[in-house]
Amino acid sequence: MARLSVVPDMNKSTKSPVTNGLRDISAQEFWSNPLLPAETLQAKLNGIPVDPKVFPQLAGEMRLIQESLFAFGSRRYGAISMLAMVDILQAADYFIALDDGTPDSKEDGYADDAVVVHQAVLKHEAELKAFKQWLLSQ
Repeated sequence: MARLSVVPDMNKSTKSPVTNGLRDISAQEFWSNPLLPAETLQAKLNGIPVDPKVFPQLAGEMRLIQESLFAFGSRRYGAISMLAMVDILQAADYFIALDDGTPDSKEDGYADDAVVVHQAVLKHEAELKAFKQWLLSQ
């Protein structure tokens, strides 16, 4: 099973999805636990939370992405295209990985993540709106 470390040791090149993103989760691990992407995202948010005062849109969009990953992974919601899920996973991967455009630990470190996440949300706005409606009915 993939090790989820919230505080990675940057001197080691160990397998850690919170450090390296979803590339450290194999298909076999995903098949064993389809909630791994959502759990990895939660570990990242626990380690370096999004400040809703600084990034209100990103905070809301990450909640939506996390909810969609949990619903998809638990097979509670399947009325979403595979393309939308792939794009959501790519946006989550960019957000999770510490080695992206701007280090997330810096003051404005989530600015680049906000752009990537928002592009995915906009691209699949109709499907995510339907998901939100479904979520509210649960």
